[in-house]
Amino acid sequence: MERFFALIILLGVAITMTTIGIVWIKTTIESMRWKPEILKIRDATMYYNQTSNSWFLNLTVENIGEGVAEIYKIEVHGIEQLAFNQPLTVEPGECKTLNIQLSREYTHGTKYTIRLYLRSGTIYPVMEYVIQV
Repeated sequence: MERFFALIILLGVAITMTTIGIVWIKTTIESMRWKPEILKIRDATMYYNQTSNSWFLNLTVENIGEGVAEIYKIEVHGIEQLAFNQPLTVEPGECKTLNIQLSREYTHGTKYTIRLYLRSGTIYPVMEYVIQV
């Protein structure tokens, strides 16, 4: 009877070790295939367009990572959030200028924090800057 229990314990340990090994190998391989996007904000300005009677946010972003950056939401902290039906994409190695129309009124000379939300779950706080007209 003692040999039977010893065999069951050894079998349980062997199955557990095999499962742990498979999970470790799988996560290692997945982490090696992961290609993150790394988005750099080169410039961010807000300006008032008198022709259209509204404010615009002008962002120059560069993706220096290996994956495609998909911006699905932009937030002017505490004031408004702009969600996009189709995400704004920035390919790896691409520098792109985005011109986004805002729906709220802003004040000249005030500092605002802009945040970019990416589909990968990354949130990029841009910077605080003075609005320039």
